[in-house]
Amino acid sequence: MKTILLLPVTVLFAFSALELMKSSSLNDETEIKWLSLEEAQAQAGEDGKPLLVFVEAEWCGTCKQMMNTVFPDTDISKLVAENYHPVVIDLDSKKKVLFNGKQKTERNFSRTMQVQQTPTMIFIDSSGEVMGRQPGFMDRSELKKLLHYVLSDQFGEVPVSEFQID
Repeated sequence: MKTILLLPVTVLFAFSALELMKSSSLNDETEIKWLSLEEAQAQAGEDGKPLLVFVEAEWCGTCKQMMNTVFPDTDISKLVAENYHPVVIDLDSKKKVLFNGKQKTERNFSRTMQVQQTPTMIFIDSSGEVMGRQPGFMDRSELKKLLHYVLSDQFGEVPVSEFQID
């Protein structure tokens, strides 16, 4: 009798493990792979994609909220992975980074980029020129719109508020 009862449990366990492996591999494919600033610039130089620099701070609850709820969204992470080289910079960090051939701390990089609040997203083209920045929390739909806008022919021609995703 125990064997009969264990069989459904064993099948259920095997099915659950298989589903967990599938969802884990899906997460690996859609999870954003954050790069160092130097790696992102090198890759951008090769393929022409812009950098998406997310400036955060360890103490910033809003930054954590975006990292935990907005960036993991499948549409957002796929859009970022396919079209940008993503970088995270800590506003307060003394960690050294290399940007446009110059070494500085993440803190000094943030100051150079005139970051006034966290989070702030900075878009940098493949030649290292700042395209624009967006401070503050953005939900999934706002970020999705902004990510499409930066890639569009309308970028800089029409205000983002008037931009429509096709």
